[in-house]
Amino acid sequence: MGKRKWQNILLKTKIMAKYFDDLTLEEMFEHHDHTYMMSDDNRYYKAGSREREIIYNKIKEQGGWTKELVDTYNKYAPPGRFQLDWEFIKAG
Repeated sequence: MGKRKWQNILLKTKIMAKYFDDLTLEEMFEHHDHTYMMSDDNRYYKAGSREREIIYNKIKEQGGWTKELVDTYNKYAPPGRFQLDWEFIKAG
């Protein structure tokens, strides 16, 4: 195996060694399975639900949703019904 391949494996291992709740919000948005609720496999549904709970708790700790957070979330969420609507959140 070449040196570059080992470097990539080590990098991935370091990234995977972080716990989801240790990530920044943007990293959480990027790595979250936004489509978890569509899974036929209950393990993925449970994992996605747990990630969502961690994200929402962290946002609550920081004072709630802002337009900037919604925009950042939508940058990583698939288009359509997986995106958040700032006007709806603001009105709620």
